[in-house]
Amino acid sequence: MKKIYSLLIVLLFVAGCSTKGNVFSLGVGDCFDDPDGIEIANVDLVDCNEAHTNEVYATADLPDGDYPFGSLESDVWDICYGAFESFVGEEYEWSIYEIGGLWPTQDSWEKADDREVVCYLYDMFGGTKTGTAANSGL
Repeated sequence: MKKIYSLLIVLLFVAGCSTKGNVFSLGVGDCFDDPDGIEIANVDLVDCNEAHTNEVYATADLPDGDYPFGSLESDVWDICYGAFESFVGEEYEWSIYEIGGLWPTQDSWEKADDREVVCYLYDMFGGTKTGTAANSGL
């Protein structure tokens, strides 16, 4: 069982245009290296067969309405936790992976109608990995 729980919190904000590495274009199975900063617009996409630090395993949209200040982190955790086992093939508590999420800032929520949450996993010891975690049972 994991002794350490961490949820890497990374905020998402509106970017001026959509590029290959833009966070708005991330999909399940995409791999990327750790981005710099707190508000992230672009990430360095990496072929999953090459060394990488993160892999997207789920995306979902938050419901419309006012920006969810008080519940946002909890909502993201629920989405990402709930999608983990069906992707990896192992319960989160027993896995070698930690989970993180990218989610809208208030600015992107209000100006770009951004509601997307991107769930990703990474090695609990901070290392790089090669290949996908999909159905790995790890």
